[in-house]
Amino acid sequence: MLRKLIMSCPRSLRPRADSVGRLGSQPRRRPGSARENGRTAAQRGLAMILLLGFAAAGWADEPSVPGSTPAEASLPANAARNPNRAAASTAASGPAVTEQQAAQLIGALGAATFAERERAMVEIMRIGGALAPYLRDAIQTEQDPELLLRAQKTLQYLTEDSLEAQIETFLSADPDAVGRGREWFEGWVEVEELLGDSLAVRELFIEVMKSHPHVTTSLAGTTAQRTAAAERAVTLVQTGMMERRQLPTLADAAAMLLPLTDPAVQVGAGYEATLLSVFNRQFATVRRDAQLWPPVSKLLQEWLPRSRIENRADVLWYAMQWDLPASKDLGLQTLQETTDVEMLQTALQAISRFGTAADAPQLVNLLADERPAVVRMPVMVDNQPLKVAVADVALATIATLYQVPLKELQMPAGEIHPKVGIIVEHAGYTAAQAEQRAAAIERARRWCSGQPPQGQPRS
Repeated sequence: MLRKLIMSCPRSLRPRADSVGRLGSQPRRRPGSARENGRTAAQRGLAMILLLGFAAAGWADEPSVPGSTPAEASLPANAARNPNRAAASTAASGPAVTEQQAAQLIGALGAATFAERERAMVEIMRIGGALAPYLRDAIQTEQDPELLLRAQKTLQYLTEDSLEAQIETFLSADPDAVGRGREWFEGWVEVEELLGDSLAVRELFIEVMKSHPHVTTSLAGTTAQRTAAAERAVTLVQTGMMERRQLPTLADAAAMLLPLTDPAVQVGAGYEATLLSVFNRQFATVRRDAQLWPPVSKLLQEWLPRSRIENRADVLWYAMQWDLPASKDLGLQTLQETTDVEMLQTALQAISRFGTAADAPQLVNLLADERPAVVRMPVMVDNQPLKVAVADVALATIATLYQVPLKELQMPAGEIHPKVGIIVEHAGYTAAQAEQRAAAIERARRWCSGQPPQGQPRS
């Protein structure tokens, strides 16, 4: 019966045996995606449980391996229905085993007859994870090729199926799932502390753990380990994009962000450019997910203040596109860190989008900055080009914070964009409006000095 069952399985899942019933070697599996490997592990687990279940039923009347009983050789009733959960119940919380029992069972993997060797595998699979350390020791010390091969295969089944079952439990509605995750998955404690617990956070953590395991394990380590994990993550992502034409995933973006939650981790400008590109590809999908967006946006806003100054204009621009309120604080920070015109005007845009009237006094010094703003194409009003200086962008920002319409300042083309606040190209005056411009700047100075305009300023 067992041989018929084996032959009915897919060829890739059959144990290979020689003429005397000893397991032979199988070709090494080529690595696939985490999801493919998970399915393969589950398929092998199901095949093994079905085989072992029939074996146990067929040999119930034969003498059992020393230290076991016929009843112990049977599998849980729900094993066929849910092989992963059955594996978890044995591998994660199986019965205790003594050193003597372990030695007898593992020794029986090299027994003289095929039936004895198979019974030993049944019993080891039933006991599960408690025997994993003994199997590892046997793999290191045993010389018998048959025993060694069976020990390796049994350990592989136990560990792979156990991981998939642990993941299934972790993502379930089990009230103990979060506590078990703290025991099972290195790095989950740190992620939970940072982002809280929700199904969306757990799923994202598992995806990162599968695709970038070095990142999740580094979270409980040192700054040096997190820095190394970050560099490895960006290398994998860049290689996948450029050499294998793989589209980056949200797990890739999260893997690059998580190490940066350590303020001491320093990365280069190229790293940040890749991060911006990867996340921008994911934004539209993630933003629509009400469960996933809050934790992901929190990760982004944790990183924003530590972004490099040479990338600041791009970081601010993307932060506004991604609706991140922390871009306002980054804008105010940028005003203190640089005099670069393009960075200053982008910072002012972020402040105009997310700031309040309380931020306006920090902009007053820029009302004296007459350097030309960076504009892509001049705007024409009555056949005259608008002249836009840094002072004009600051003026428009202050007016926006106090909720004063730009037309009231005689700014003829002034306009607010829903994503980027002030439109820089429109925030100016023609050469013929010098007096109106000077009067508007003076009004803004008074507002910032404690004489706000009538009406309700933005709060």
